[in-house]
Amino acid sequence: MSVQEIEEELLKLLEENKEKQVIVEGKKDKKVLCLLGFKKIFTLNKGIYEVTEKLKERQVLILTDFDPEGKRIAGKLNQILQSLDYKIDRETRRKIGFMFTRLKIRKVEELRGVLK
Repeated sequence: MSVQEIEEELLKLLEENKEKQVIVEGKKDKKVLCLLGFKKIFTLNKGIYEVTEKLKERQVLILTDFDPEGKRIAGKLNQILQSLDYKIDRETRRKIGFMFTRLKIRKVEELRGVLK
């Protein structure tokens, strides 16, 4: 697959998931997802527990960065949310992570380059 094909596939996957609740790390990540049409975006700028209190639906997509810190946060969020009976969309995160790797992207805010 070419870089362009992977980018198109990634944008299509994000488009298909834009109605889901998403948790991201920061404001820049939120901005990029807003540009993609996501509406239910929660940032972790306050803390994990504050975010969990704001969630309205039982299904969540965790889109923290794919660097070591982001992966650690995603793991922690997974644990906490599952213990609170949330359904985590791990499959979509896994697919996005795979495409990020192929595009040499690690941070959600770097999606800006794909949107050109």
